[in-house]
Amino acid sequence: MKPNCLILLILALANVANGQFSGSDVAIVTTYSQSQKYFLKSMPYDNEFPTLRGKTTVYAAGNPVPRYSFERGFDFVEEDSNNLILSNDGRTIFYAIPSQADEKTDGLKSVTIYKDGTIVRSFTEREVNGCDPTKQRCTLIYSNYDEVVDQDKSNFGTTKYKRVFKAGVDEKEKFLSDFAIFALDDLVYLTDSNKQVHVFDLTSGNLIRSAPFDDIYGEVKTKARPSRTKVTHYEAHIYLEFPKLKDGRDTHKALADYLGMKPADLIGTKDQSYKLHTVKITVGISRSGIAEIESIDVDQGLRKERVLNFFKANRFDIREVPSVFEKWYLTEEYLSFRNADEKIARAEREAEIAANRKAREARMTMERIDGVYIPNNLGECFDELDKLLSDIDKKEMKDKSKREDMILYHLTLGMWMRNNWGLHGGSRLLAYFYGKGIRDPEQMSTVVLFYYYDWLTGKKDSWKQWDANPKPPFTKPVDQRFGDAINDRRRP
Repeated sequence: MKPNCLILLILALANVANGQFSGSDVAIVTTYSQSQKYFLKSMPYDNEFPTLRGKTTVYAAGNPVPRYSFERGFDFVEEDSNNLILSNDGRTIFYAIPSQADEKTDGLKSVTIYKDGTIVRSFTEREVNGCDPTKQRCTLIYSNYDEVVDQDKSNFGTTKYKRVFKAGVDEKEKFLSDFAIFALDDLVYLTDSNKQVHVFDLTSGNLIRSAPFDDIYGEVKTKARPSRTKVTHYEAHIYLEFPKLKDGRDTHKALADYLGMKPADLIGTKDQSYKLHTVKITVGISRSGIAEIESIDVDQGLRKERVLNFFKANRFDIREVPSVFEKWYLTEEYLSFRNADEKIARAEREAEIAANRKAREARMTMERIDGVYIPNNLGECFDELDKLLSDIDKKEMKDKSKREDMILYHLTLGMWMRNNWGLHGGSRLLAYFYGKGIRDPEQMSTVVLFYYYDWLTGKKDSWKQWDANPKPPFTKPVDQRFGDAINDRRRP
């Protein structure tokens, strides 16, 4: 991925960074057509969001026999969201992802339209609303909740919650609070953050027109109604260890025995003196325990064919997953092993350390690492950030009240710098900071963020004062200071 593209993704910072996330709460979604003649039932196969894994079945109301099914689950759906819509003939499904869309993958783009279970059209947010994220902040679906709802009077966060609008909220804003997206027969009306309404025809699957909300409000204000949607929540088990085999054996140990290895702890310290060989696997497991491997990455020191045979030959126990789910995916699970002979495992680790040390030494002088230019000093960092960041990113930084507010970028732009400028793995920028007495990569990235703020606000040479008299930006850990900054933002 080009650095500029990556920066555009992560710089949602202080809003919400794009990307897939996971949680223990998963849901089976049931949505009816506006005519109530048909409904769909969507079941997830994992606890990641957004995801394609799952199964959706369409029924005629009152008939237990499915009209059709297809492999795909729909998430990000709540009972009042209206973002999952079924056409009146039951054949077309409209799905909009409010955030975290993957605009490169059909089905995970901002808007997807299915006909009889097959994608007929996917739209990126830009194809819908024309938003250029380098020039403006915009969202696919209009949201005014914070502006129009009185959270105190609504008893927000309690079981007594009932929405109460703030005084003076006009009828249009009240309408949009409920119907920023809705279906009217076989047309879908979607209002974006710029109050442009985009109309989709479920019969053809096309975006047929776009117009300002004020121009369309009159024709829909008495006709909009919510989709009838039921969301049934389940607590999905999060596996900290790979599930056991059906016969009760520990999968990690059983696979190690099969490979003639010893199971090892990838995270802890007890096996750090041995070279570790790792299997990274994403696998779906059916209720009967059959494993279907979606992807697998096996270290060179292991025999991939034997690993595949093990998963093919064995059955696995997923009883901890609620029985309503037909299948469950374990995504990017890691199983680590070491040589059964301790002496050989230690020798392998010593050779690995020597090779890593040699590679790190080479990285400390390289101009580019993995195609990314590595700044030579603090001033060069700003030149590179000026190239990488969009005008709107830089404006938002510049508009902050003080340089310390830049700590809010610690887990976004700061992480990008730490990972891509070699502040963990070794680079000439790391060597520069070492020479200034700064040993912690998180402190290094914070120095860059703070003085980049000065750079943006016209103090082009302030970094030279730090260069001449360097010191860490914080006396307490950066992650603690970051937490303090987040809490400060939440206070009234």
